Amino acid sequence: MKKIIIILIIPIFLVISNFLKANINLPNLKVSKEEQSLNLNKSLVNIFSIGQKRMLSNLLWIHTMLESDIERVEDGNSWMYYRFNTISSLEPLFYENYIYGGLYLSVIKDDVEGAADIYNLGLKYYPRDFRLNYNGAFNDYFELQDKEAALKKYKIALESPEAMAHSKYLPSLVGRIQAESGGLEEALIILTNHYNNTPDGKLKDRLREDLYGLKAEIDLKCLNTIKEGCQAQDLFGEDYLLREGSYRAQREWKKFRPKKKKERTKSSP
Repeated sequence: MKKIIIILIIPIFLVISNFLKANINLPNLKVSKEEQSLNLNKSLVNIFSIGQKRMLSNLLWIHTMLESDIERVEDGNSWMYYRFNTISSLEPLFYENYIYGGLYLSVIKDDVEGAADIYNLGLKYYPRDFRLNYNGAFNDYFELQDKEAALKKYKIALESPEAMAHSKYLPSLVGRIQAESGGLEEALIILTNHYNNTPDGKLKDRLREDLYGLKAEIDLKCLNTIKEGCQAQDLFGEDYLLREGSYRAQREWKKFRPKKKKERTKSSP
């Protein structure tokens, strides 16, 4: 008899639940990805990986990329920083975790210090790698204004055969940093290189925004100070407009500038 009552109660509750769902408008709660994301304790992950660290790190990487968002962090570290950190503890030689993780944190998530941590983690295992040193130096110099750290990485990058493709500006940039003076033109060259070597997607879209703003600032400063050899078109080939005696871009843009360092703890969950 009790079983029959239970069997009858279950569909009744389901009917009531469906009725309430269809007829009652509940408030739409929006929870950011930063608040809803689950980050795993590195020690526990290593214990329960049961000898399948490479497979688990691949699964975590795929899940992280699928769940990636464009919400910028205001303070502390992005949830993606902790995820990349966990992947590194599982599979220290997972190269893509460092090169793409660092770029994503710096460009998309605005977590430039987290990006520096990920780049430096990668350099423990790939100390002479051109791309890790090159991208890490860019983040150090143009984002964190850490000239000493940037100079060390750029010098290592210069020793790589891959540096030949960047010979027109990289030695000059290293010289400028050594002399403690940088320039927007150097940033434009390096950012353009980042952009050209980045696959289509959210990361490239954000790089395009930064690149547009950086080029617009350089071009408009040149045009409005009546210098010779100025570029009269923006990143998309659109003419700068002369209005009320001043050149302006047709699109909205913002200056590309180093981020301010944020107070944060480096301990991971």
